[in-house]
Amino acid sequence: MEVPWLLLCLALSLSVVPPAASQRQQQPPPGCRRRCGNVTVPYPFGIGAGCHRGSAAGGFRLRCDDARRPPRLTVSGYGHEVAAISLPAAEATVLLNASRACYDRPGDPGGRVVSLREQPMELNGSAFLFSSMKSKFVSVGCPGVAYFTDGDGYYVTGCMSVCRPSERALPGSCRGDDGCCQSTIPLGLASYRPHLGSFRGQETTFLANSTACAYAFMVDAWWFWFAGSHFNRTGDFAVPVVLDWAIRDAPGCAAAQREPDNYACRSAHSVCLESSNGPGYVCNCTDGYRGNPYVVDGCTDVDECQHRDEFPCYGACVNTPGSFTCTCPKGSSGNATILDGCRPDNKFSSALKAVIGIAVPGMRF
Repeated sequence: MEVPWLLLCLALSLSVVPPAASQRQQQPPPGCRRRCGNVTVPYPFGIGAGCHRGSAAGGFRLRCDDARRPPRLTVSGYGHEVAAISLPAAEATVLLNASRACYDRPGDPGGRVVSLREQPMELNGSAFLFSSMKSKFVSVGCPGVAYFTDGDGYYVTGCMSVCRPSERALPGSCRGDDGCCQSTIPLGLASYRPHLGSFRGQETTFLANSTACAYAFMVDAWWFWFAGSHFNRTGDFAVPVVLDWAIRDAPGCAAAQREPDNYACRSAHSVCLESSNGPGYVCNCTDGYRGNPYVVDGCTDVDECQHRDEFPCYGACVNTPGSFTCTCPKGSSGNATILDGCRPDNKFSSALKAVIGIAVPGMRF
């Protein structure tokens, strides 16, 4: 009768091992590099094998080129230079070279293109998609037609620009008739292939105030500000583009949580959120906690009492797990989270006595 008990104990012990081992596999090993130049590299991203989540082709594996000054961080297998990574916003900023077309005789209907560089960017198969909320498509130059297609060659969006004479200028900026035009981009975009054209050979109205070069690029909508100095460019330059990233090995939170061994939200104080761009999900720390929700114990309690600029308290502040209390000092009452929100209790009583004394002459306290 002893053998069955031994077999049962062995079976129970084996059943406990896989989840723990799997959880360790989802965590970065100690010693992984977390900076490249001025860019912080938080997990699930990582530099080198074993320091990132998923396969090498999934977009989370990065490469740091220390031979550059400053060191250059790129997405392995894609080559895109990474300028910043945000865990709370699930965004990454990468640099994209602007596409350009330059002409030998600006304003001449017979002018020829002497330099053409169309700079695509491919994100297929990675964790990234172009941010439709924070990136836009821009074309600068007179006259110009710019558009881009997806990975299958289908038209996505574009715009055209001309330059009106200064005395006929209209109000606004980058509206199409001032040498600059812009267009929004759709959700779910993983491939960007720009194309540049022109009105050259058309009537001279379109060729007025022509520029030597025309440019087109995807760009961070908050970073780009159109200025006349853009017309003076004739060389190459790079612009920042915002990408949305997510854990894309599951269509959403419900499916991911059914596979706990592969579930990315590892911290006890983390929450799963559906991706706002494409399939997948992202993880955030719950209210009152900050840090990295993708690693065990990565979300830590925020001591609100040490951050009065974010969590105002003009009274007695006591930190609690995930929150804090803020009360008026003893002998006062009111709202301690606003300036002058606490009033001495005796002032309230004195004022009340004065009011009652006026209203009821002769009343004694």
